[in-house]
Amino acid sequence: MSVRQHTVIATLSMALVIAVVSSGAAWAQTPEPIQIAANTTTQTTGKPAGEIAPSTATLQARIDAQQQEISRLSALVEKLQASLQPIASSQPVLPTVNAALLTGYMSPPSPSPTPAPTPVVATNSPPRELLPDIGHIGAELGFFVGGATNPYKDNKGFATGGFIDLPWKKVRGGKLSYEIMIGLQRATTTQTSTSGVNVLVNTAIHNYLVAAGVEELPSLTDYLAGPLPALSQTVQERSKVLTVAPFELKYTITKWGKFRPYVVGGLGTYVWIGSDSNVGTFNANTALGSLAGLQVGDTTLGAAVNSLLQGSQIGGLAPTSPELAARGVPHGQGNLLFGAQLGGGFEFRISPRLSWGADFRRNQVEGSNASFNTFTFKQGFHW
Repeated sequence: MSVRQHTVIATLSMALVIAVVSSGAAWAQTPEPIQIAANTTTQTTGKPAGEIAPSTATLQARIDAQQQEISRLSALVEKLQASLQPIASSQPVLPTVNAALLTGYMSPPSPSPTPAPTPVVATNSPPRELLPDIGHIGAELGFFVGGATNPYKDNKGFATGGFIDLPWKKVRGGKLSYEIMIGLQRATTTQTSTSGVNVLVNTAIHNYLVAAGVEELPSLTDYLAGPLPALSQTVQERSKVLTVAPFELKYTITKWGKFRPYVVGGLGTYVWIGSDSNVGTFNANTALGSLAGLQVGDTTLGAAVNSLLQGSQIGGLAPTSPELAARGVPHGQGNLLFGAQLGGGFEFRISPRLSWGADFRRNQVEGSNASFNTFTFKQGFHW
């Protein structure tokens, strides 16, 4: 109970005690005898005997009235005690009539105590996961496929790859996001190539033929250029470009509903790997068999030269060794380059979790003739 409640109960208890004491005093009081002089001649006039010495019935009536008052006060105290029991959901309030009767006996109410904070209990709960707690966060994962121009004057080729788009912050009219893109493209081009290794082999062949008396010493041009194709051999060049753009910023306009154009730009790393193959144009049997007076077209010499000089050339000079080729060891030439990427496109949201669109990018790479473009169609998945 509060101090206010204790004060009310104490006041009512004091009133009850006073009433009990008063009734006891009245009960203990006995009428005093009236002494009348034996010898008197004067007639004395007084109160009636019933008023001077109350009768037993009168005293009993008084006691009954006092007992009723005590019972009434006891019932009032019990009623107040029942009404002042604390209630968990609200502050105890005295009845309006009783509170008005006891206004003079009550002290100013004291403020209610502030409840103590609920203690925090440490639990071994699992760490929060991204999707169950956040749900749709505006990220995108997608892939693209299309065409591309290739560096170093190669023909147009095929490009494909994937990307991930992570939201960064909302900006005016749309959003700014962080994108990582990885792409791969390849092209096959017919080129003209000169092999220094073939020139050395031609020199060795002519030295042998001159020493054997089969031919006279040819001119310097014929000495270097034949009989094997050296100065003008046609090769098929296979070019591959790996694009890794680990840091790109993308601004997307979202205020137009399902149609969302964007611009994107950032830094990139480029790996180019290429190889030149003369399998379709180089044949030592045919070249050596055309020499006058030397029938070596179907001999072991032609087969040996083909095994050494026919195949996918490294640096346009000579193929890998027959043993490495038999094992399937990759070979070619390449380079690692740095550059930048700038482009744009659009997305059309088919549903909250699916979109398709188109993308164009210009890749500016260091070095001569190293830059190229891509134009692709893309499919995006959103979560």
